[in-house]
Amino acid sequence: MKKNKNIFESISCAINGIILGFKEEKNLGIYIIIAIIFLSFNILLKSSGIEFAVFFILCFIVFSLEYVNTAIEKVVDKFIVKRDENAKFIKDVSAASVLIIGICFFIVEGIILIPKLIIM
Repeated sequence: MKKNKNIFESISCAINGIILGFKEEKNLGIYIIIAIIFLSFNILLKSSGIEFAVFFILCFIVFSLEYVNTAIEKVVDKFIVKRDENAKFIKDVSAASVLIIGICFFIVEGIILIPKLIIM
């Protein structure tokens, strides 16, 4: 595999990766739905600029970690054919990173949105 010649090839490969991730990983579709729901609440409840920034930062971290998790799973599946405890460990810990930031996302959005809902 050759290295990209320029920034445009790199961006093209990254966009292709985004598309492949959505085709391959069903959880990304679920995350989009969750993000749209929370974005709607942030808009309806008139969140501040900082609150929107926190929302977007956490969303992008969740998506990024899901892509990394998917890539790690693909590598493990490619090179470890038989059942292996190390492979299971790698895949489980990789998946845990997505779960941890997902929990963080829900907690932070709860901290931001629940007081606004109570005031309504």
